[in-house]
Amino acid sequence: MLLLLVGIFASCASVKDVPYFQNSTEFDGSKGATLYDMTIKPKDRLTIIVYSANDNRAVLPFNMREPRPIEDPNPRTGQQRLGQSSGQLHHYLVESDGTIDFPIVGRLHLAGLTIQQANDTIKSRVMPYLRQGTDCIVNTLLENYEVTVMGEVKYPNTFTIDRNKCTVLEALALAGDMTIYGKRDNVKLLRERPDGEYEIHELDLRDANLLNSPYYYMQQRDILYVEPNLAMAQNASIGTTRRLWVRGIQITLHLGSLLYRVLR
Repeated sequence: MLLLLVGIFASCASVKDVPYFQNSTEFDGSKGATLYDMTIKPKDRLTIIVYSANDNRAVLPFNMREPRPIEDPNPRTGQQRLGQSSGQLHHYLVESDGTIDFPIVGRLHLAGLTIQQANDTIKSRVMPYLRQGTDCIVNTLLENYEVTVMGEVKYPNTFTIDRNKCTVLEALALAGDMTIYGKRDNVKLLRERPDGEYEIHELDLRDANLLNSPYYYMQQRDILYVEPNLAMAQNASIGTTRRLWVRGIQITLHLGSLLYRVLR
């Protein structure tokens, strides 16, 4: 019973450690960074669509599509062959050097550019191949904007983001928020550098100045890890100790029962 009571009291997190943004009355939002724009990185997968309102046929060569299987006209073979009919749009993988191989134009360096900058760059390279007076609109889509949230959250998982920005708070909301055992003053953000190595940044969600942090917005393939707090660690330790005590008592009772039968 004593161990049980200690476990209950130890598992109760201090109220002051739970709320976010505890110094919100002192927060100065004017010191925040400029409006965030996601940039393209190596290993990103892009879909690039080129439109033209007055000559759509002229831009067709720039909209490369994947060949899709077409049923073989001979029913006896039961095979499929690849046709040149319109399948889904081709996905461009940004290489380690930050470039993609774009139809007709050739190599384009897109790493480090925002989506709008990438659109402008592609348009400037496509326009010389179009007839004078042909308009052109480029739309670049990032297909693999994914973030991972793990640790003391309700639903740890990898989430695909369908927009061009995602904050730390939005990522936590997707994971169902932290549990009561989540350590709010030392959330770790793992970010992959261009050379493939990871850097780790520690975030304090109790501090409203997180909103001014350069790590408030999550980038592609970021990992957010929420550590268990001391109460959770103590609870787990006491739980293990309690199981050992129960097992020891069971063994003692069995031995006592055996000795009683032998000496009776």
